[in-house]
Amino acid sequence: MSTTEKEKGLLSTLWDSLSSVRLTIPLLIVLAVVSIFGTLIPQNATPEEYLRIYKVSTYKILRILGFLDMYHAGWFVFLLALLGLNLMVCSLRRWPLVRSFFSQPDAKLEEGQWKGISPGRRFSLPLSAGDSLGEFQSRLSRNFGEPRVLQEEERWHLFAEKGKLSRLGFYCIHLSILVILLGAMIGSFYGFRGYVNITEGETVDRVFLRSGQQIEPLGFKVKLDGFSVSFYPTGAPREFKSTVTILEGGQKVLTKPIRVNEPLTYKGISLYQSSYGVASVEKAILNGVERSSGRGFTLSLQPGTRVEIPGTPHSLVLDRFSPDLQGMGPAFQGRLLEGERPVENLVILQNHPEFISKMPGRYEFRVREIQPKYYSGLQVNKDPGVWVVWAGCFLMMAGFYMTFFMSHRRIWVRIMEKKGETQVEIVGSSHRNRSEFEKEMDRIGQAVKEAVSSGKKKGAAGGPSW
Repeated sequence: MSTTEKEKGLLSTLWDSLSSVRLTIPLLIVLAVVSIFGTLIPQNATPEEYLRIYKVSTYKILRILGFLDMYHAGWFVFLLALLGLNLMVCSLRRWPLVRSFFSQPDAKLEEGQWKGISPGRRFSLPLSAGDSLGEFQSRLSRNFGEPRVLQEEERWHLFAEKGKLSRLGFYCIHLSILVILLGAMIGSFYGFRGYVNITEGETVDRVFLRSGQQIEPLGFKVKLDGFSVSFYPTGAPREFKSTVTILEGGQKVLTKPIRVNEPLTYKGISLYQSSYGVASVEKAILNGVERSSGRGFTLSLQPGTRVEIPGTPHSLVLDRFSPDLQGMGPAFQGRLLEGERPVENLVILQNHPEFISKMPGRYEFRVREIQPKYYSGLQVNKDPGVWVVWAGCFLMMAGFYMTFFMSHRRIWVRIMEKKGETQVEIVGSSHRNRSEFEKEMDRIGQAVKEAVSSGKKKGAAGGPSW
């Protein structure tokens, strides 16, 4: 065997493999399985986050295999490209057959073709062939569209078809998958998913990826004007809302509230309400009791500011606020001063008054009210391929409709005069729902018979016209 023949045999084998469903099904199964892994394994997290979940050896294996950033891994992109190539080759291989249905079909069938298309319909009409032709043209125009007519000696041939686009449903579905894959790749390589925490009154112009890498500036600034949260009686948050302003070139562009599932989108970048927390405390109101005398008092403090305790040589400074101190909820850490000298270090809990009496010290402090300063956690997404994906979805729905709810139906009619009457033969083909198409052929033949019968009765009732 020559080298040229070997190359042709290799190319033919490769072409057959790429156009085979036996390649498509394993590819889809593999992509489905690895996508499950991509869902279960956090993507683009920091090494610290992974090491809290996995052992060091497991982390190294996952990183080498590319499972920590799977959707950008070379092997995953290769699988998608191979699936796309498989779909394109399958489509190209079927195209010659599909194209033949869009070429101009013959209005006249040969005798062997008439016998090959079954079952046919044959009946006689008490009209001339020319008059019968008009009835069939009218009926076919209503059901199929304007028929093609060919006259041959004493015979007339008619051909009509409808639903030819259903042959392209297969291609629409294949194309839609390719378009969806393209949109997903555009979003994966040219978009991002990041996060940012903004304290009330602050402005940011960049976000961070989950891996902690800083990305390029957004191109505009986001200012958190205010944050509000309401709670159920149980203490669970009912609704939290961020009111943000978009600034560009030092000018306000728009101001809009962001709620859960109600994002703000600007220049293709969407801001989603994700979380919130207490960044600091603007003011705290404490109720205090001097243990030696039982005298009570109220203090209004700002963190870091020293406040005198009335009628005593002592003062109080709140140094630090913790939203959740060792799982016990909000708490202040502070100092009790006598003059300039610290005499006690204090921990003041908001949610556990039962511990207050057990704590040593000259005073008992209870938190009456906190005026917090919140931060808002926003998830920031940019996906330039989302509209490409939507276009692919609509194309897929069109392909499914064409494939499952449309059928290509063709009908041929032959009319001839024989032994003083008109002989009619009807055959047809439908690549889907054949039984319904046969009923449609019966309805066409019956409608023509009834029209002919009705015309004869009218002519007999009216007598001859001159």
